Amino acid sequence: MKKTVSEQIADLENTRAAKQGRFEEIMSKSMDDGRTTDEAEAEEADTITDEIKAIDQDIVRLKALESIQKGRATPAGGGNSDDASASRGGFATVKTAEKLEPGIAFARYAMCLTKAKGNHQMAFQLAEKHFPNTESIVKTLKAQAEGCNLQELMQLKATVAAGDSLNATWAAPLVYANTFGGDFISYLRPRTLIGQAQFRPVPFNVRIGGQTSGGTANWVGQGKAKPVTKFDYNATTVPFTKVAAIAVITQELARFSDPSAAALVRDSLADAVIAKIDGDLFDPDVAAVANVNPAGLLNGVSPVAVGAIDYADPASVRCAIALLWAAWDSTNIGARPAYYTTPAVARQLALSREALGTAAFPGVTMTGGTLDGVPLRVSQYLANNGGSGGAPFILVDESEIYLADDGSVTLDASDVASIEMSDTPAGSSIATVAASSVNLVSMWQTNSVAFRAERFIWWGPRRSGAIQWIDGMPTTC
Repeated sequence: MKKTVSEQIADLENTRAAKQGRFEEIMSKSMDDGRTTDEAEAEEADTITDEIKAIDQDIVRLKALESIQKGRATPAGGGNSDDASASRGGFATVKTAEKLEPGIAFARYAMCLTKAKGNHQMAFQLAEKHFPNTESIVKTLKAQAEGCNLQELMQLKATVAAGDSLNATWAAPLVYANTFGGDFISYLRPRTLIGQAQFRPVPFNVRIGGQTSGGTANWVGQGKAKPVTKFDYNATTVPFTKVAAIAVITQELARFSDPSAAALVRDSLADAVIAKIDGDLFDPDVAAVANVNPAGLLNGVSPVAVGAIDYADPASVRCAIALLWAAWDSTNIGARPAYYTTPAVARQLALSREALGTAAFPGVTMTGGTLDGVPLRVSQYLANNGGSGGAPFILVDESEIYLADDGSVTLDASDVASIEMSDTPAGSSIATVAASSVNLVSMWQTNSVAFRAERFIWWGPRRSGAIQWIDGMPTTC
């Protein structure tokens, strides 16, 4: 049932109280510790402040609406309860936004567009009929029906130059995708290591200067020459890099499998992007390619040599982990440490027992947890990065890892594009390389629809030595 204005005001006031309590908790923690807020706390506190301001504005508006409604109120008429009810008529309510499972908004948009065979006016009408409460879909398709044509952007034409980040005229037609970007990311992030990590955020296309040595000074006697020192500097450039995937399904599946086709498209695109990001993040074999992809964070980092590790002897595990920290003992690295490994290794740590049967690592679960107070983050994609004897176990100072992420995924769909059906396509619009005619398939001719997802993301170490790892942690007892 739709909520009344009074109920909406009560809900907002309860939400505001909860957010105010969280704000006070954040600020009290930093004050109790005798320090300023760190980056994560400051960002959360600023976000809560903005949300409270927005809630206060909505409360003011709803109270004004409530006052107007009270002014229009009239006594109920009639001689009995039925007549009185009829005389009252309807009362004003506030529309409650539809709560969808993450990813479904984009899939519904694609379904409407597919069923309308690319006709945005018809797709807009379908959205109004079937998904009237999903306002993002209705508004987007309405805007497209009024003149925004996107399908031509996916057609391959040899004489048309490709757009790039410097061509502002390409931006406007793609703004609509931002409507669904947050929806897609909210489904993607909880499943990725990137989403769990607290790396240092940086913008794209910037050059960051750094200092690699601090110089030295010494005591100087009277009349003696003073020593000369030097400082070493370097620079890191953050380029534009992206992860992309295209999924193709038949229109029959799109039309007759609703709603399962919506979940299929969402999961397929999310899983493809997840696999590439998580698989490459710590892959030692992934080297950087200029303006294409960053190197895996373990690329060029030699693993720490450790002895045999036996989960039946927790002391051997602790000894191996202690060796990871040895390289940090003589440096200032270690402001925000975290461990990364596979669920199999985390499970073995969780099952490990001391001689008396107590848990050797009580804070660890197969989904992560903490290891001696340090966060433990897990992903099944790390299993491919370990040696023949097991999986990697990685120690990272997250404050020393740069992460550039635009926070959105560009999503699009077309049933008229021609797609090179290959996981290693040859086509390039910038270098004017023709796509392979053998693998080129028309979506219109084959009654198919293509879904495309792109996410701009880049990572890199802030300074060397911030990552140490064991190559081959056992995954079984």
